[in-house]
Amino acid sequence: MANYSGQSGVLKLDSGTGSLATIAEVRSFSIDHTVGTVEDTTMGDQYRTFKTNLNEWSGSADIYLDDTAYTQYGNVLVGNSAGANDLTSLTLEAYPGGNTAGYPKLSGEVLVTGFSVKAAMDGMAEGTISFKGTGALSFGTSS
Repeated sequence: MANYSGQSGVLKLDSGTGSLATIAEVRSFSIDHTVGTVEDTTMGDQYRTFKTNLNEWSGSADIYLDDTAYTQYGNVLVGNSAGANDLTSLTLEAYPGGNTAGYPKLSGEVLVTGFSVKAAMDGMAEGTISFKGTGALSFGTSS
């Protein structure tokens, strides 16, 4: 069974123009997929029982801040600030082990929900991009 080094990971996001762009200066990223549950326990049951319900997914990427990221994600968020119903979904592709053919690929539509900036006197200027999936998260392989 193969495993992969995260050192070669690649994250791509629609820059708001309709084309995917590799996010530069990525330090790490995470994608969390959860399956919701609803309880269906009734009187007389000895244990609680559950059924699956709606799926959801979200994630974030930690980056070193550069001019491109600052402009690109700032513009995405500013463009989406007109109102809560005006968010535009963007395509996201994540390659945890790199985009070599046959390696894992996760993809789907996301709403960019946040972009935070952090700077310290003794460190690099950093940013975190937060996103929430809208629709299914696809598990596939790089081609």
